[in-house]
Amino acid sequence: MKHSKLIAIISAIIISLIVGGVVYEKKITATKHEQHSFNLLVMGVDERKEDAGRSDVLMLVNLNTKTNKAKVMPIPRDTRVKIAGINKTEKINHAYKYGGISMTLNTVEDFLHIPVDYYVKVNMEGFKAVVNELGSVEVDNPFPFMFGSYLFPKGHNTLDGDRALAYVRMRHEDPKGDLGRNERQRQVMESLLEKGMDMSTINNIPELLNIAKNHIKTNVTLKDAFALYNVVKQGKPKFETVHVEGEPQVVDGTWYYIVDEQQKEHISAMFQQKSHTEKH
Repeated sequence: MKHSKLIAIISAIIISLIVGGVVYEKKITATKHEQHSFNLLVMGVDERKEDAGRSDVLMLVNLNTKTNKAKVMPIPRDTRVKIAGINKTEKINHAYKYGGISMTLNTVEDFLHIPVDYYVKVNMEGFKAVVNELGSVEVDNPFPFMFGSYLFPKGHNTLDGDRALAYVRMRHEDPKGDLGRNERQRQVMESLLEKGMDMSTINNIPELLNIAKNHIKTNVTLKDAFALYNVVKQGKPKFETVHVEGEPQVVDGTWYYIVDEQQKEHISAMFQQKSHTEKH
């Protein structure tokens, strides 16, 4: 039973980070398990047959195992950055097109001057499959809108996989644009965490593992899993949403989201990590 509960909780953590199906990998450091603070980069990728696709969702998550708190920071996809490893300054979501997971990870680390311990790559079919397997997600929609063939009334909505995907992808009809979409993505992530932490999720593990086989690739070790278990063993983490402050600007005919150096330094300070041995 303890093993099953651990699997359920580990699944909850991974599920909570899914905004599409997941490839979950990590970088190992010698001091990793001495830290109480972990940074995770979530990439929701719109994969295409004709090319590698782009990261439709970028979300940086900091989990603190001592306080059981989580900082969640969606990164606007149109943020103008230097793409790591190549001589190009473009939208941050283009990094995946040029160099996949590793280039996206390095670009985010260079942009914000922080280490990223874990990263998650998500595809949209896996996202729908996970939502459907868990039954639904619950969200509080701030305003009515229609996206594709789906109508989302204001207020409480119960969403299946297809509707949940539409809910997190719409942005042009949102008066806040990408920032409004980022907030809807956070709502879905929290709902998935609540679903995943329900002990009845144990009954869904076989199918979730089947989904993982098709949509999730991971090299997470059992030791890492126990470290992540510490994040939620006291219950659902308390979420704090961090917003990337910036200004829209057209550069050479292309619309970008510009983040100044002062804002980047502020974010970097928020997501820096401390070991257990450090004094506070």
